[in-house]
Amino acid sequence: MASNLYAVILAGGQSRRIKSKLPKVFHRISGRTMIEWVIESAKTLDPVKIIVVGNSTNHALLREVTSRYEKVSVIVQEVPRGTGDAVRYAESEIPKGAVVYVGSGDAPLIRGGTLREMYEKLLSSDADAVVLTAEVPNPEGYGRVIREGDRFLRIVEHRDATEEERKVREVNAGFYMFRADRLFEALKRITPENAQGEYYLTDVFNFMERVLVHRTDDWEEILGVNTRRQLAEVERIMQRRIKEGWMDEGVTFVLPETVYVEYSVKIGRDTVIYPGVSLLGDTVIGEDCVIGPGRVLKDERVPDGTVLL
Repeated sequence: MASNLYAVILAGGQSRRIKSKLPKVFHRISGRTMIEWVIESAKTLDPVKIIVVGNSTNHALLREVTSRYEKVSVIVQEVPRGTGDAVRYAESEIPKGAVVYVGSGDAPLIRGGTLREMYEKLLSSDADAVVLTAEVPNPEGYGRVIREGDRFLRIVEHRDATEEERKVREVNAGFYMFRADRLFEALKRITPENAQGEYYLTDVFNFMERVLVHRTDDWEEILGVNTRRQLAEVERIMQRRIKEGWMDEGVTFVLPETVYVEYSVKIGRDTVIYPGVSLLGDTVIGEDCVIGPGRVLKDERVPDGTVLL
């Protein structure tokens, strides 16, 4: 799609709240790590390069997980000084005049179509940046998007927001499109004068003349993962997407909420899947099959017309 677009994915968070020896971006959702889901969405933009920013403890595993991808590189933010500082590390790999997409490595539900809409909005305007937003039922913990009518003013992080600002339900999704020159000019001007003592990427908007908002109607796609509860919620949504996709292709799930289907599974038309089934790995099921209750299939080939009870 874009010969001058570079993607930067932020994956250097400290992962404290998930309480795991494994950094959170490597936890799996429907058979794929979170960081891979975000990379797959970024790939729909046809970027020149995808730059993943890790930290001093997770960069080796990031390189291992991303090694199968072309045009993906990993760089290291040596000291955790915030999202703005993390993006600075990518500057040397991005030429002047480029478009820069910045995304969160712990938000695996983001859709490639939404990113394309943001990119097209930036290109069709003279704006410096486009910010993805959503109205969420519970904005606790999210940065609030402050506007005057349609005019974007600023983003206020939850910890720094006033009581009045915390009543705003339109939140920053953590996905952005920038014109590279304006982004890196603004990054030179931000300071760590906030509750966290960090360089917030969102502070760059204070030094930009025109920022557009792109609000998604599907607030679930912006959900990030910081805790095991959030991990389970994101898994639930991804499973619903996967099974709805197969139902639209002619597959019957008798009780879809009881069935688990990984992203890599293939299922033929007019196949019926009964409750309690788990379909894992590279399983391929043909047409007109019946998979009876409680079956677990991993990396299996099931010919057309097979009945497994």
